[in-house]
This record gives sequence, structure tokens and C-alpha cells, in this order.
Amino acid sequence: MAETTKRRFSFANQVFTSYGFTLVDVLAGLAISVIGFLAMVHLQSGILRANTTSRDMAMATHLAWHLIETIKMEAVEWTNDISQSYNQPKFKYLNQIPDPNAGSTSGWKHAFETDADFRMVNILGRDHAYDGGALNQFPDTISRRFCVRYRLTWILSNMLMRVDVRVLWPREGSQAVQYQACPDSMDNDMANVYSVTFSTTVMKNVFVSG
Repeated sequence: MAETTKRRFSFANQVFTSYGFTLVDVLAGLAISVIGFLAMVHLQSGILRANTTSRDMAMATHLAWHLIETIKMEAVEWTNDISQSYNQPKFKYLNQIPDPNAGSTSGWKHAFETDADFRMVNILGRDHAYDGGALNQFPDTISRRFCVRYRLTWILSNMLMRVDVRVLWPREGSQAVQYQACPDSMDNDMANVYSVTFSTTVMKNVFVSG
């Protein structure tokens, strides 16, 4: 009887030893779980960054085309070379290009009137002359992360000009504070700055006599 009981205990110990977990097994499982968790966190972070970049790209595109359409709106009143010329004082953009005899391009100019120390704007821009209604509804002092520039270049003197609009904003993880004044160096700092550039043409409104 004693021998039988001893054999049973021996068999139970063997079963427990065969199906149990050692400390090494537990640590290995824990390590795999941690690696999997970190991989999921990294994946989620990547998705969030991608979504943020896509949102900023869409906002920058909207902002650029909004400025282009504003310049085109001015061109509607450019109907002759005397009283309704491209250099009318009431214009904000078209009259920044020099006389064709003095030069062919305006060079890159800041699009909106802002403080020299903080030129960034949000998706609405900061054009109170043309967008006053919208800016009264949506403050232009929040989410200001975009720098906007434009350039006018003569294609046909006193008839047709090219309009380039560029929107720049800091990449995630960059020192955004150093770009608040929208320095010219942003154009060449592609490691820390995103940008989009769009071009179009505007011409004298020859369909209106005056």
C-alpha cells in the first residue's frame, strides 16, 4: 500500500513538472506581451501623425486657393492701363508687382498683415479687407500655424501675370517657435517644414471696357 501511494505521488510530481511554468517561461511571455503592446502604441502614434499631416495638408491647400481666388477677384477690376490698372491703390495684391519696365516679378511677399514677430495664420488667413465677415464669426487668433507667401510675375506686360502661392508650416517635433515670424529660411528647411505651392495666371479683364 505504501509503495502504491509513493508511486502515485511520484506520478503527480511528474505531471506537475511536465505541465507547469518556470520563471523563464513567465518572463518570456511577459517580454512578448510588452513588445506587442509597444508595437501597438507605435502603430497608433503613426496613424495619429499621419492623420494630423493629412489634415494640415488639406487646410494649407484650402488657404492657398483662398488667396488665389482673392487675387483673381481683384483682377476682375483690372480693365485698362489707366484708371482701372493693376496698380490701383485699393488693391492689396495685384499692385505689388512692379511696372513691367522696372522689373518682371514682385518676389515672395507675406500675404497677410500680421505682427512682424508672429506672422502665422490659421485656415482663414488674416485678410480683414476681404474676409471681415468670416473673421468676425471665427477668430483668427487660434490654431495659427501657417505661413503664407505669394509672388506675382509678368508673362505678358500689362496683360497677363503668373501667381504663385506657397503655404508652409512646421513639422511635428520641430521647434515651431523659431518659425513664428515666418522667416525666409523656411523655404530651404525641408527637414523641419512642410509646404505646398500652387500656381495660376490672372489677366486683364478685356471683356469689360473702361
